[in-house]
Amino acid sequence: GLKVHNEVMRECLAEHGGYEVKTIGDAFMVAFEKSLQAVQFGLAVQEKLVEASWPAELLKLEPCKRMDDGPWCGLRVRVGVHCGEVEVQLNTLTGRYDYFGNTVNKAARMEGACVGGAVAV
Repeated sequence: GLKVHNEVMRECLAEHGGYEVKTIGDAFMVAFEKSLQAVQFGLAVQEKLVEASWPAELLKLEPCKRMDDGPWCGLRVRVGVHCGEVEVQLNTLTGRYDYFGNTVNKAARMEGACVGGAVAV
């Protein structure tokens, strides 16, 4: 399931011009130049996760079963979007940029406050 999840996330990132800052377990921290791109990314992720080809074993689990009365199927993710200025630092070990500051913290709180399948803005 995680492989499908990661493929969907990265496909949507590429489609919406996002930058993968880092992953922590199954969580992605991503950045966009424009807030509209971030919202469009979040909505696209939710739609593509429902349409994804999930392993049969995963779909047997109660939280991942296709719902008769709703659109859900497979893993569900929470997406938090916040816009503003960030502190940017180059990680010399990875050669990638990391982001810090209140904007990052607020986006994380937005994500934490919503349920799987939602985009909190």
